[in-house]
Amino acid sequence: MNFANKRVAVIFNPKGGSAKTGLIDRLKAELAALGITLVQYTTTAAPGSARDLASQAAAEGADLVIACGGDGTVCQVAEGLMESGIPMAVLPAGTGNLFARAFNSQPDVTKFVELIASGRPQPLDMMLLTYNDQEGKPHEQLYLVAVGLGKISDAISFASAKWKQRLGKLVYVWRVLKACLSPNPVTYRFITDDGATETTARASAVFAINTVPPSMATLSRGCNASDGLLDVVAMRATGFFSLLNFSLRMASGRPDQSPHYLRMRAKKVRIETNRPVCPNIDGDPGHLTQAMEICTLPQAVKVIVS
Repeated sequence: MNFANKRVAVIFNPKGGSAKTGLIDRLKAELAALGITLVQYTTTAAPGSARDLASQAAAEGADLVIACGGDGTVCQVAEGLMESGIPMAVLPAGTGNLFARAFNSQPDVTKFVELIASGRPQPLDMMLLTYNDQEGKPHEQLYLVAVGLGKISDAISFASAKWKQRLGKLVYVWRVLKACLSPNPVTYRFITDDGATETTARASAVFAINTVPPSMATLSRGCNASDGLLDVVAMRATGFFSLLNFSLRMASGRPDQSPHYLRMRAKKVRIETNRPVCPNIDGDPGHLTQAMEICTLPQAVKVIVS
């Protein structure tokens, strides 16, 4: 898509797990060589900062908005651009960068600029999570990648920013290994598409997925961020050795052959639990709850992907 002589905005999260000094300066220089003006907006610690800045950029005439940060920043920028018709692109600068990895968006500035210069915006689904916390306060949040539930998911979302900056992805590996030693399984009740199916399972982790990176594609084969469907995967392994068995099946590319694997695909799902769980939304923790609903918002945002 030709953005020459057009206005491009970047929403930059300087606290991203892999944000580097000079990244935006290099991006400005690469785009300037193509005749593209870049306007920078820097996020703050205020809740929803990236979302609000994306909306501001759209209102101020941006033709493309770049999200430069981790999965949380990407999701907020997408939310800010919903219904605007303005496409976005993702320059990964977080720790996990699951969304960027799912669509092969490059952290290398030169390759990223080639992507936005030659790519085409594709419509992608978003997911809407709604629930009440333990005090009865309602919460509503959009996401692009996945919601995770259970101790194994908590191990990722509750990793400290300090250790993510120091150790990168290794901090996730260490925390997940510790969680697998004592996974503390939960009993889940799944109701899909307003009662079309109902399933109960005891699981160490549950993931409600919109998209996954290639390295995790076996978790839900055929998962497609543009099909208007939500993939729900439950890891019914409840102890270290059953989790090890499940992991070996994952490594072989066939978790569906494990007795500990359960998958559902639906437009909408209600999830109830026998005790409070924390929904971890695109890697960020929410609030404790025992019931939630997730539904698809088909083709909610346009993203330039490879």
